Parts: sequence; C-alpha cells; structure tokens
Amino acid sequence: MRLRQLLLPLSIIILLSACASNHHRVQPRDYSKFQQSNPHSILVMLPTNASVDVKAPYAVMAQTTQPLAESGYYVFPVALVHETFKDNGLNDGAEIQAADLKKIRQVYNPDAILYLNVENYGTKYKVISSVTTVTVNAKLVDAKDGSVIWTGRKNITVDSSNNSNNNGLFSLMVNAVITQISDKVSDRAYKIAGVVDTNLLSAQERNGILYGPYSPKYKKPITTIEPAN
Repeated sequence: MRLRQLLLPLSIIILLSACASNHHRVQPRDYSKFQQSNPHSILVMLPTNASVDVKAPYAVMAQTTQPLAESGYYVFPVALVHETFKDNGLNDGAEIQAADLKKIRQVYNPDAILYLNVENYGTKYKVISSVTTVTVNAKLVDAKDGSVIWTGRKNITVDSSNNSNNNGLFSLMVNAVITQISDKVSDRAYKIAGVVDTNLLSAQERNGILYGPYSPKYKKPITTIEPAN
C-alpha cells in the first residue's frame, strides 16, 4: 500500500510533464484561409513606421518585390503605386494603409494587399561597436473582404563587436570609427532590411507565405520544419 501511495504522485508528475511538453510543441501554421483566398497578385502598401528613421518605410517597401515575385506572385510596381497614392494626397504609411478597400479594388483590383509595420530600423553606436536592428511585422489581407490570410514577423540584429579581433583597444576604436563612417555612407540597416524582407516574405522560409501560381511549387504539399530541441 505504501509503494502504491508513492507511485501515484510520481505518475501524476510524469503525466503533467508530458502535457507541458506537448503544449510547448510548435504547431504547424494553419494555411486554410490563405489557400481559400488563393491570391495571384499582391499590392504592397507603404509600411507604417514605429522607428525613428524616416527612411525606414521606403527601405523596407523597396525590397519586398523580389521575395514575393520569386515566390510566384505578380507584385504591383511599388514605386508607381506609392506615386499614385501621393498624387491623391496620401503620403505616409498610416494614411495609405487607412485607404478604403473598395477604392483600392477600383484602381488596382489586387487579389491580396500586404500591410507592413517597421518596428525597428537603424544603427546604435557604442564606444567600440555598433548594433544594427531591423524588425518588420507583416499582414496579408484578402482584397475582396479584408480578411487576414497570413501574418508574420521578422527581427534581425547585427552586432559589429562579434566580428572584432583581439588587436587591442586602440585598434578596436579605430575600427569603430571606420565602421560608423561606412554605415552612414552605405546605410547598413538598408542591407539588413533586404534580408529581413527575404526571410519574412519568401515562401521557402518556415511559416512564410505559400508559393504562388507563377511558381513551379504552386500547390505542392507544405513541408513542415520542426525546430531543433
């Protein structure tokens, strides 16, 4: 009887541990709404901007076409779309994303609309290093009824100190000055934004969008990639 009393709490602990393990297991994304919508064309809106850099929305928007097109979709030319909105008095991302869906359908008639928000964009400089961060949220909406068919978020942070060698403090400070000048000239955040867009919007990425009708992988079975333990 004593042994049985000891084993009972142990069995409960094992059962609770198994439940907790199953609860934290990553579940495959539900693509049923995406598949039902079945978009062929995508209109990219100018992103809203929560960062302090006014260039951020344009840097992110400019680099969305390639991953979407390579995934098998027709993408409306982002520069021309933005100019059309400007000609109609809509200049920033918040105004453009608030545009009436019916009006957008009348002008462009897209199958889906991509709404983006830039959370972080830019480089912060320290004494001997710099940290560049770009974070973007995405929402793909069915243009017919405004329902959300896919969402995603991607963050990339690059710390220049990870690439530093052990040549002494003076060498590190000289390298930091060179890096700061180089970053201001070339805008490292712009390059990282391109990587963020690719990782966020490419169909080959885990939990990304599905392949579109202009891809040979269109409607092929979805391969679920489980994260490593």
